[in-house]
Amino acid sequence: MNEFNSLERRASLHTMQGMQQATIHTAMFMEFLAAKHDGNEKLANFYVERFPPDVRKAYDAWLAQKPFENPKADPHPFVPNLYEVRGTREAAEANAKAASSLQASRNASSVSGQYLANTVLFATVLFFASASGKFEQRRVRVVAFAFAVAVFLFAVVRITMLPL
Repeated sequence: MNEFNSLERRASLHTMQGMQQATIHTAMFMEFLAAKHDGNEKLANFYVERFPPDVRKAYDAWLAQKPFENPKADPHPFVPNLYEVRGTREAAEANAKAASSLQASRNASSVSGQYLANTVLFATVLFFASASGKFEQRRVRVVAFAFAVAVFLFAVVRITMLPL
């Protein structure tokens, strides 16, 4: 469970950092568009020159679609086929590992629960085995002891079926 929690936090961190960067990239792109709209080519070029490599790649691919002339072009360079949010792959990998850890934790919890149930069965065996000698009637002693033996055998069979 600790490993699962650690991986979940790591995935969340990657996602959050990626979204923060995507927000900054989008803001830079919006400033670029505003400068372009105002006819300020110097300011527009200032923003384009400072696009990080992944944004620049998406921007160039978007421009290749001729978005101002082609109505079928993507609406902006931040669509999934042009731009990948940083940390997405790392977050997906961490989530996959977390799911695996969670499953392993659940399996271990199930097995430990079965071992615990067997300890209760063995305690029942001890109770009935010791109580069988306290009864005065032989028939009751034999039934109590036989029950203890049956529960013991049941518990032993359950233990042999459990994974190591």
